[in-house]
Amino acid sequence: MRKYAKLISPIGLLVLWESTVRLDWLDPRLVAPPSLVLAELWRLAQSGDLIAALTISLSRVVAGFLIGAAIGITVGALMARVRIVEVIFDPLIELLRPVSPLALFPLFILWFGIGEASKIFIIAFACSFPIILNTYAGVRGIDQTFFKASQSLGASPWEIMHTIVLRGSLPHIFTGLRLAWGIALIVIVAAEMIGAVRGIGYMVLDSQQTFRIPRLFGSIVVIGVLGVATDGGFRYLARQMMPWYHETRA
Repeated sequence: MRKYAKLISPIGLLVLWESTVRLDWLDPRLVAPPSLVLAELWRLAQSGDLIAALTISLSRVVAGFLIGAAIGITVGALMARVRIVEVIFDPLIELLRPVSPLALFPLFILWFGIGEASKIFIIAFACSFPIILNTYAGVRGIDQTFFKASQSLGASPWEIMHTIVLRGSLPHIFTGLRLAWGIALIVIVAAEMIGAVRGIGYMVLDSQQTFRIPRLFGSIVVIGVLGVATDGGFRYLARQMMPWYHETRA
């Protein structure tokens, strides 16, 4: 019963949305009802345009996300364990973290061109900060007794990193990854509006410019559904990799 309760608010929103447009409480020229949005999405799916746009956008997001994750986990763990690394990187992170990735995107275009590289690297830049901060917090939160015990038992640095650092900080790392993935979806849509002629972000902009309102709303809905679905994937992966963590919370 609890599982189905989560559907109440989305279904209620769809009913309210459809009703307000059909009753002319909202201008149908500016707000497309869900029935027309779904019909347009079905047409886009049949033509292959929707799949093509999603494939292009997701390839950019995944590439940038993986680069950002690799950098974020490495830097965050090193900052937590090596004092000199923290001293060097902490001011840079605090300086760059508040800067909007979109403000830097024109600079990335100058450096890497209008092609794929600029979009991938701006996503990696945006994704790295929540992963760094959460990894740092996770590693720093590990009880120092575990490190002392492992060293006294003759554990190698790799064994310490794998059995203590990684396992102990994994819940925080997953939190950072989930936050970073959401940021990646936001950034790719905006980046494709600025410097792309393909992708779901470009579809949103093109729909607005050509006044195809059902397609515009449909593109927005797809982005939201994609976010929910992929976050569910992260939750499932976390349960598989951290069964002990969820057992303690149950």
